[in-house]
Amino acid sequence: MSSNALIGSLIQGDRASLGPHLKSVFLPAKSVLFEAGDLVPAVYFPVSAIISLVVTLSTGELVEAAMVGRDGVVGASSALDGKVTLSRAIVQIEGDAFL
Repeated sequence: MSSNALIGSLIQGDRASLGPHLKSVFLPAKSVLFEAGDLVPAVYFPVSAIISLVVTLSTGELVEAAMVGRDGVVGASSALDGKVTLSRAIVQIEGDAFL
């Protein structure tokens, strides 16, 4: 479980509490995890996958706002009462993640 740096940085008790709720998933390249405006469907802790967060400008152009790898989390805004996503999440490099 500690192969995601964010999870690995938690104190042992918190990691132990979180562990039973996580499941390992494989994220294929080019998968869209969610679209802007969607309800947050899940929280992803990448292990070997890389996920891009992309926003659409008013001109219709797409801009990559962030890339998230094994040191981060995608969809965490749901914990901060942000249940609607502001960006599209696309798997750029396939790999494993905790869900």
